[in-house]
Amino acid sequence: MFADFGEVLSRLRHARNLGAFFDECAQLVQAFTSFDRVMVYRFLPDGAGEVVAERTSAQTSPKFLGLRFPASDIPAQARQLYLTNKLRVLADVAAPMDRLLPPTLPDGTVLDQSHCMLRGPSEVHLAYLQNMDVRATLTMSIVCDARLWGLIACHHNTPKTPPHQIRESLRQVCGLLGEITNMRIEALSGMDAMMHRLTLDHLLNEFHQAMIQGNDLPGVLDAWTPKLLQAFGATNFGVRAGRLSYLGGPGRVQGSALAVLDEMRARLDDDSPDPVVLMWDDLLVSETTALASLPDSAGILLSQRSEQEPIFAFMCRPEHVQEVRWGGKPDKDDVQVLPNGQVRLEPRRSFAEWQQSVRGYSLPWTQVEAEALQNLLRLVSDVQRLHLTRRLQQKLHWRAQHDHLTGLYNRQAMEEEITRLLNEDAFHCALMLLDLDHFKHINDTYGHEVGDQVLQQLALRLKAVTRAFDLLARVGGDEFLLLLQIPHPSPATSLICSERLHQAVAAPFEVREHQLRLGVSVGIAIPPGHGTTLSELLRHAHLALCEAKSRGRSRSAVFELAMASDHLDYFLLERDLEEAVDRNQLALVYQPKVDLLSRKVVGLEALLRWNHPTRGQSSPDAFIPVAERSDQIIRIDRWVMRNAIAEWARWQKAGMAPFPIAINLSIADILSPNLITYLSQLIEEYRVTPAALEIEVTESCLMRELETTQAVLKGLNKHGFATSLDDFGTGFSSLSYLRQLPLQCLKIDKSFTQNILLDKNAEKLTQAIIAMGVALNMTLVAEGVETREQMNWLFDHGCHVGQGYYFSPPVPPDDVRHVIERIELRLAG
Repeated sequence: MFADFGEVLSRLRHARNLGAFFDECAQLVQAFTSFDRVMVYRFLPDGAGEVVAERTSAQTSPKFLGLRFPASDIPAQARQLYLTNKLRVLADVAAPMDRLLPPTLPDGTVLDQSHCMLRGPSEVHLAYLQNMDVRATLTMSIVCDARLWGLIACHHNTPKTPPHQIRESLRQVCGLLGEITNMRIEALSGMDAMMHRLTLDHLLNEFHQAMIQGNDLPGVLDAWTPKLLQAFGATNFGVRAGRLSYLGGPGRVQGSALAVLDEMRARLDDDSPDPVVLMWDDLLVSETTALASLPDSAGILLSQRSEQEPIFAFMCRPEHVQEVRWGGKPDKDDVQVLPNGQVRLEPRRSFAEWQQSVRGYSLPWTQVEAEALQNLLRLVSDVQRLHLTRRLQQKLHWRAQHDHLTGLYNRQAMEEEITRLLNEDAFHCALMLLDLDHFKHINDTYGHEVGDQVLQQLALRLKAVTRAFDLLARVGGDEFLLLLQIPHPSPATSLICSERLHQAVAAPFEVREHQLRLGVSVGIAIPPGHGTTLSELLRHAHLALCEAKSRGRSRSAVFELAMASDHLDYFLLERDLEEAVDRNQLALVYQPKVDLLSRKVVGLEALLRWNHPTRGQSSPDAFIPVAERSDQIIRIDRWVMRNAIAEWARWQKAGMAPFPIAINLSIADILSPNLITYLSQLIEEYRVTPAALEIEVTESCLMRELETTQAVLKGLNKHGFATSLDDFGTGFSSLSYLRQLPLQCLKIDKSFTQNILLDKNAEKLTQAIIAMGVALNMTLVAEGVETREQMNWLFDHGCHVGQGYYFSPPVPPDDVRHVIERIELRLAG
């Protein structure tokens, strides 16, 4: 009987799937044991059992294959015994059993033998077997991963008591067969799981590559969701990771995708910091467990991870209606549970087949699917972060190369592109430097927001008249750079092309119900004649731009060599000016201011002169604009302040009347944060009164930064310094602003004074200025008085103070005392 056992074992080891293995196993056990019926019985997750293989003798008909038996047929305590005692033989069910243990304790209490390996079969179990017409049994336990997987049950309809030696051999063979069965079930089950895992891993690898290569993650999910659903046996798939919220699949949805995701979010385990996979397969068993937003879903596989906030992915399965064949309807409607938690066993009375439709459940989820969903969530989360990083890098790269206001190239990107073209000897082009004319006036008048909108509209107009392969950039506040591709560039063709730029700007810019008209000046440099490097071309285009502005603006100019020499003069002037303070080339001269009523000198204005060793003496009009553009103006202003206060202290020490000295400050010094501190330190250093100095600001300076200038003037007044408005009438100031400014003096520009006797309009304007100054309680000083008639007219119309060559030209500090005496003596006569 046991001669071919090795061959039998080989046949079992080579079974390719569980179904074939179970059938082969049942056949072999039946052949070895000669029992009438051999069944392979597996336990289901709910504790019920199912016969998955059945073999019978020739005289016995199969009848239990595919049938299920309720969990109460083999309750938990019985399964525990099968786990510890893996081979059980009952030779004669009807024979009386020897009692190895007394049925009761000495005190009469019934002895619980349900977990005792030395007890005999229970009466309930014997009645169960007798109802199945079984007289002898042999049962082998199938244990996988220390868990009772199922049983190999052998039934015989007559007592079966083999001789001792055969019985021992059979016990050994059955034990060995049980171990082989355990190992083979583990191997085949693992193989099925491994194949499923390999399939899912392969799919997820392809899905991962598609997500990495794609730019639209929701679009990739739309394309791959059908494949993912098929692999997981699901009808809906959803994921929320960071800003990504996605729901797909053909399953019925009630409400929005966000409502579905929020309902899934409520099922997460917020207390778990580790990745978790939650499973449900009985959602439709009860209305309380069903999903409101996915009403047809009976099962959920939900994976979550904790990052800055929980992220999750889920699969939903529909209801799987099972037609279950039961091995007789159990007559156990009232299963009794004892106080100790055990079930009171009752024998089955019927094994007639009956069928039941099991509803509300989905197909169960596997651990392989749980791990695959966890991997899927990790991949989606990683790719989502990758896309965010990629978009951020693209955004940063765009910002690094483009102007944020207009969307055009910025200076750096434009210079790199032009340099690349020049390095490739691509000289079929013209470099055009564009500058908006009087754009600053728009910012000062209407505000920077209006100015920004003008620049945006200008960028659109310029792009409209250029081609896709031309390069256009905003390189400064109102400066643009255009590299125009021209097959055979020349000054004539460049000027013709630049005319399109002027035409594009000609139409008014409509911003906030304002119609603003602007012009553009263009400087042109053409390689290689005007340079073969970017720096050369930019320098020469800038010189051409300056030439265009000097011709009246709103026009174009092509670089010529003569422009370079003019630029050299400017450069030398700027260089010498930087050394003027250190080389003691600056000097102050003073022009008296005369009270027109008393005919006495009441003050002085300090005027700056530059005594250059080769250029001679220069007035401020010749070098102050250069100083303002080269950032030397603050240094020069501070030199003027120090020397004026030092001279006033020297005069006071010499006994001269303490006339206040007026000095004119630039907008750069007005806006400097330490102006008042510096002046206060000078006053303390030379021990003079703040009344020694009067601060003048020009009208154009005042209107450029009105609020800041107003605050500085108030600070100067607070520290004792008088303030005055110089050159009034030549700028764009508003009279409503003037009354709000902390000013004590108003100086009428010399252009009015020189024309009061020649031009009726100038006379009327001067009268209005004087009347306004008197109304505002300001001291009025008329500049540029050159004749006695002008002085008398000013006196007759209420002007307080006069200043000009009629009284005295500006004189060095050593001549001031004698000039004052001469003026007062002459006017008194």
